[in-house]
Amino acid sequence: MRIIHLSDIHVWRYAFNPLRLLNKRAVGMFSLIAGRAGKFRLERLHEVVTRVLELTPDHVLITGDLTTTALADEFREARSALAELLLDSTRVTVIPGNHDRYTTGSVRYRLFEEWFGMFAPPGPYPWLRQLDEETAILGLDATRSHLSARGFLPPEQLDRARELTNGSSPVPKRLLVACHYPLAAPAPYVVELGPKRMTNAAEVAAWLATVGRHLYCCGHVHAAWSFVPEALPDQICLNAGAPLLRDPTGLRPPGFLQIELEGNEVTTIHHAWTGDDWSTRLLSQTPNFFGVRMPTITPV
Repeated sequence: MRIIHLSDIHVWRYAFNPLRLLNKRAVGMFSLIAGRAGKFRLERLHEVVTRVLELTPDHVLITGDLTTTALADEFREARSALAELLLDSTRVTVIPGNHDRYTTGSVRYRLFEEWFGMFAPPGPYPWLRQLDEETAILGLDATRSHLSARGFLPPEQLDRARELTNGSSPVPKRLLVACHYPLAAPAPYVVELGPKRMTNAAEVAAWLATVGRHLYCCGHVHAAWSFVPEALPDQICLNAGAPLLRDPTGLRPPGFLQIELEGNEVTTIHHAWTGDDWSTRLLSQTPNFFGVRMPTITPV
């Protein structure tokens, strides 16, 4: 099975209507005007979509931040630009990021659900979406409308996630957990994640330590990685990075991840835009990752 993992597309639009700026969006607009707009090259999105289509994925997973300030115009543009990837809702999963819940109004009027809600199972989070007999995505939503970029997984959502993975029903052999927020980051990004991490990340990590081998697909920090967190030895944490990021340093090449699941093996490839063409690099290859399932431990 081939899964393409995208995140943090950040479609942006300027908004100068004062009625739209009487909230956190004013901060976002100032950030765009001050230079953030130049960091996300919208004109490159067509190349991203074309590249993904060339890879003929079995499933596309997008882990949030399709927009920048949750404007209806941004959602509309994101939906239009990604249209060729979204033709079959059974082969696409989309979860929100904090920028898709940027204001209380965007949450109240359920803008994310209006434009992308059809690319996930109906009903509240968490949910378990079966991709084939062995593979499923567990969707989590730790986003909230808040002045900071920090997330929080509500207790009722965490309790339900425990129920879905506590052994009373079979846990899929190949489990992917989709959440916008990383629980941990490789050493170069630990400081960056710190002030905008999930506030109850430790509690969520303690639960995930009981579910056995799994992939944790996230975004939020604009850098592609594949690593095993020290506190979660049965997890491969995958961050797709940001496909439209302008990176003059060369340290954060913009792109997305190709996840290959073949039997028990997991292979992760990063596709990066070099400015003229695409390059690929192998991030990780684990031959027997799903071959050994750890026993489920139900938290006391």
